Amino acid sequence: MPRDNYAAGFGYQWNQHRLTQLDSHSGIPISRNRLINQSRWSFAELRGKKVLECGSGAGRFTEVLCESGAEVTSVDISSAVHANAASNGRFPNLRLVQASIYELPFPEQSFDFLFCCGVIQHTPNVERTFKTLFRYLRPGGRFCVDVYAAVIAYPHPRQLLRPITKHMPPAKLYALVEKAVPALLPLSLKLSAVPGVGQGLARLVPVANHRYLGLTDRETVRSWSVLDTFDWLSPRYEKPQTRRRLQRWTSELGLREVSIERHRGLYVIRGVK
Repeated sequence: MPRDNYAAGFGYQWNQHRLTQLDSHSGIPISRNRLINQSRWSFAELRGKKVLECGSGAGRFTEVLCESGAEVTSVDISSAVHANAASNGRFPNLRLVQASIYELPFPEQSFDFLFCCGVIQHTPNVERTFKTLFRYLRPGGRFCVDVYAAVIAYPHPRQLLRPITKHMPPAKLYALVEKAVPALLPLSLKLSAVPGVGQGLARLVPVANHRYLGLTDRETVRSWSVLDTFDWLSPRYEKPQTRRRLQRWTSELGLREVSIERHRGLYVIRGVK
């Protein structure tokens, strides 16, 4: 992949935050719980199976999948693969590849499970991305894909900033975020603690607030906020999707046992090919 691809900002952030979201670093099973809650898969089901993870970032879910005993093939278009390799290269059941989802170097219908989390809304053509993924899943294989939910993702203050920030060099934007978070995060945390309306009030402040995750260490809270605030502001593409559009795509692909659930600001799509 060329160094200056559309996901260069993601490569920068994951090499800055190689360990931040790994359960083995935080000591809290945040990534493990999210993977299991969204996919509804068990480790027993995954053991020995061929799993394709698309858009792996620094490898927070790669680590969990490898620990399940699955044969994991993890792909990312960005230089985040270097962060993933540094953290998860110890696993003998991991194959790590840098490639575009549109040009994956694998035989079609060669995987038992497909996992793609936090990715497709940031690609140039979300429908093409979604449909391309399923070329590599065998008939009867199971999948879990999520995407930002429209319209909930639109009325957020980051949308006022993104027309500027998505064009900024990653290092410059990251430096600004590092300065802004210590000033704005305490306000966001106070607002989020207001009974009944805290979550809505916190959305008025353009920094990521992970109060709901149960993080307590001050430096960990700051690091997660810097990471996800940058993640909000830097992507070249951000294209949330409606439930109706997702239903149409799954129908056109002939997918079975499809479930589309709202998880906070995401739609999680599960089912069987």
